[in-house]
Amino acid sequence: MDIRQLEYFLAIVDQGGFHRAAAALYVSQPSLSQSVRALERDLGSDLFHRVGRRAVLTEAGRALIEPARATVRSLATARASVAAVHELRTGRVDVAAMPSQAVEPLTTMI
Repeated sequence: MDIRQLEYFLAIVDQGGFHRAAAALYVSQPSLSQSVRALERDLGSDLFHRVGRRAVLTEAGRALIEPARATVRSLATARASVAAVHELRTGRVDVAAMPSQAVEPLTTMI
C-alpha cells in the first residue's frame, strides 16, 4: 500500500467513479484501475463493487475512507513542515552585533 493508491481511492470516492477520478487526477483510467486493484490485493478485500460502468463502495471500502483521509492529511502536514524549514519560512535566526553606531539601523530593521 502506498500514498498514491490511497489518493486514487479517495479520488474515486470523491468524484463518484473511476472515469471522473482519472480525469481529475490527469491519469488514464486503466492506470487508475490497476492501482486500485493492487491496493485491493494488498488489503485482501474488494473496495468497490463494479456494476457495469459504476463503482459502488463495499463495506471494506467504506471502512477505509477515514483512515485513508487521515493518512493523506498526515503526509501533507509532514511535507509542509519540512518545506517550511527548507524554504526558511520557519526556524530560528540569531543576530549578534558589536556595540557601535552601526547597531542603530540594525535594531530598527529588526
